Amino acid sequence: IDEKWFYMTKENNNYYLLPDEPRPFRTVHNKNNIGKVMFLTAVAKPRYNEVGEVTFDGKIGTWAFVQETRAQKNSKNRDKGTLELKPVKVTRDVMREYLCQKVIPAIQERWPAEDVGRTIYIQQDNA
Repeated sequence: IDEKWFYMTKENNNYYLLPDEPRPFRTVHNKNNIGKVMFLTAVAKPRYNEVGEVTFDGKIGTWAFVQETRAQKNSKNRDKGTLELKPVKVTRDVMREYLCQKVIPAIQERWPAEDVGRTIYIQQDNA
């Protein structure tokens, strides 16, 4: 598993739009202060059969460290009560919760049948 930061939007974006297509709307206070979101990704070694066909591609899942909250005040960008995605500060407890409630169930669901019963080691980056 590995974590990576991504910016919510880029400072400068080029869009190629059709004449009747609306321009994308970006809601940031300042283009030099764009928020970041951390993602957690789990992958494994791909598995192949004797013929060389892929039986397990190794992709387990990607999860964002965000929390869905309701807006408490009206704003020019949205109404009060609108659901928003807010980034979550990643602490030891948050990471443990994501591992136990999201990563391990996804591994159990997607793991190849020929490896059932064998020990699965979860290696974090640089570990």
